[in-house]
Amino acid sequence: MLNALKAIFHPGGSRFQDKQHGRNRDVIRGIGTMQSMVADVHSFARFIRERFPEVKNLNQVKPDMAQAFIAELVRKERSGGRIGRVVASIRKLDRACRVTGVFSKDVPVLLPYKGRGSVRGFHSQPRTLAYTDEQAAQIIDWTFPVDPVSAEVLQTMDTFGLRIKEACYLNERNIYPESLTISLDSNANHTKGGRPRTICLPEEAGEYLVELKEKAHKRLTGHLFTDRGSLPDRVRRQVQAACKALDIPCLGTHGFRKTFAVNNYRRAIASGSGDREALQHTSNQLGHNRVIVAIQSYVSGDIRSIGN
Repeated sequence: MLNALKAIFHPGGSRFQDKQHGRNRDVIRGIGTMQSMVADVHSFARFIRERFPEVKNLNQVKPDMAQAFIAELVRKERSGGRIGRVVASIRKLDRACRVTGVFSKDVPVLLPYKGRGSVRGFHSQPRTLAYTDEQAAQIIDWTFPVDPVSAEVLQTMDTFGLRIKEACYLNERNIYPESLTISLDSNANHTKGGRPRTICLPEEAGEYLVELKEKAHKRLTGHLFTDRGSLPDRVRRQVQAACKALDIPCLGTHGFRKTFAVNNYRRAIASGSGDREALQHTSNQLGHNRVIVAIQSYVSGDIRSIGN
């Protein structure tokens, strides 16, 4: 299984660029994506060895085995997000096997899409719950004496609406104090799917942008943070510890991104935007295209009713 995935692993580009230029999508671009998919197919292989010991070769794997594996994850009450990722990994394995000739083109796919005889789709349950401004500040203040680097990462997430890896890979070339913007490069900033974006910020963020750019300029690579590979997990642990110590419901690091979304929506409404326009702007700031993403995952109905 690993060899099949290796055959379609082509780092250096991005899914966003592949879609934009109509290129072959039967590839794996991200190193992190490859690591996750390798872990998923290893779990699938262990399941097959335990449940179907007669299977010795990859070309003997059948759709009923893949569906039994997903059913087992459901039985164990794994999260929808985790199961959805495993489903995607098995489908990518299926495509890899066809590209490499392990499966012939007329062999049934391992996991058909919804409506074609497959198990239902799985997604993480969207929640709009965010840290309040007070909670976000308390977590950062608690973290700073213990781990100032993690506190700084959280501050950038709260101020710019970055994902955890985007924050950890922030570079001086991404920071533009004169235009009050953060401009993220695709793969260099570990954006989701390699999609670049520009984040527009209010005037009060100007001084902070100047401070960060000067700090990053002093570093050899221009990155704001070092130890970027291990830093995300380190920050997550600090957030968990802070929330426990402060008796704040833990929303993980992503809760800071949601706090940014709420504040961005409120600023857009205050500047005269309508509800849908403010939601669209918030989605774009976060790196999404659709309004529904902001509605389902970032800006609650209560916030929207107050804004209107």
